[in-house]
Amino acid sequence: MANEVKRWFLPVRALTRSVLVIGVLVVAGACSKRASQIQPTSANSTPAAPPAAATDKGSKASAEGDSLPAGIDLGKLDASKRKVFDQVVNREPSVCGKGHSLLHSVKHDSSCPASFYAVRYVARLADAGSSESEIGEKLSHRFRDPHVPYIDVSQAPSKGSSSGRVAIVEFADYECSHCKEAQTVMKPLLAKYASDVTLYFKHFPITSNNSLNAALGATAAQNQGKFWQFSDKVWENWDHLTPALLEGLAKEIGLDFSRWYADVGSEEVRGHVQRDRTEARSLEIHRTPGIFINGRRYTDEIDFPSLKDWIDEELGR
Repeated sequence: MANEVKRWFLPVRALTRSVLVIGVLVVAGACSKRASQIQPTSANSTPAAPPAAATDKGSKASAEGDSLPAGIDLGKLDASKRKVFDQVVNREPSVCGKGHSLLHSVKHDSSCPASFYAVRYVARLADAGSSESEIGEKLSHRFRDPHVPYIDVSQAPSKGSSSGRVAIVEFADYECSHCKEAQTVMKPLLAKYASDVTLYFKHFPITSNNSLNAALGATAAQNQGKFWQFSDKVWENWDHLTPALLEGLAKEIGLDFSRWYADVGSEEVRGHVQRDRTEARSLEIHRTPGIFINGRRYTDEIDFPSLKDWIDEELGR
C-alpha cells in the first residue's frame, strides 16, 4: 500500500510560490434547495431596520443632541475612548454615501439603516482600544467595500439552516492554525443561529501538499456523505497530516476505503478542489481563512462577538 500512496497523494513539499503566503491571518461572507451561487443583497436594496431610537443615558452628548438609537452602548467608554468615538462619528461621512456625518446619519437619516450598525461598530472598536485611524480603516472595509458578485456553492458541503437568511462561506487550509481556530467559533455560532445561518466550506490549500492531500481526502469523503466527520478528524490532527494518517481517518469514520482511495486520485475530486482554489484566487483571497458573509468580505478578528455583530447586522438585530 505504501507504494500506491505515492500514486494518489502528492509528496510533502511547499506549493508553488505564487500561492504561498507569509503568515496566516484573517482576510479581512437561500431556499430549501441550495442555490448554485451565493448572491449578496444588492447595495441599493434596503437592509433590515435597526432597533428603534432611544436616549443615550450612559454618557455625554455626542454633539447634535443626546439621543442615540437603543443598542449603541457608550456607557463602558472612559473619557479617552469616548473622545475617540466622538471624533470618528463626527468626522466619518455617512456609510450610505450621503453628504453628512455618520453621527448625523444615525440620528436623522432613516433611509440609511446601515448607519446604526456602523456607529455601534465604532463604539465597539473604541471600547477595544482602537485608534481613530484604525477605526476609520475598518469602517471603510466593512461598509464601503463592494460585495462580491457571487460565490459558487453548488458543490460545497454545508451545515446549519437549509434556508438561512445568512450565508457564510469559508475558504480554508487544513494546515492553517487560524482556520482551525475558526472551526471552534463556527460551532457555537451555528448553534445560536440554528434557523438563520448556513455555513459553506470551500478548499484553499496554500501551505503545502499535506493540506492539499487533506482537501482531496475530505472531498472524497464528501462523496460518501461524510465530509464533516472526516473534516473534524483532520482538524484534530492538523499539524501532522501525513498520507498514512489520512488513510487511517478514512477507515476510522467507516468510509468504504477502496472507493475513497480511488476517489482521492480521481479527476472529479481533484477538479473540485482546483475549482475552489481558482475561485479563491479570483476573489483575491491572499490569506486563510477567507470568510464572506452574504457576499461581504469579513475583515474582523475571528471571534464570537465580532462574527455575531456581522450576523446581527444581516438579520437587522
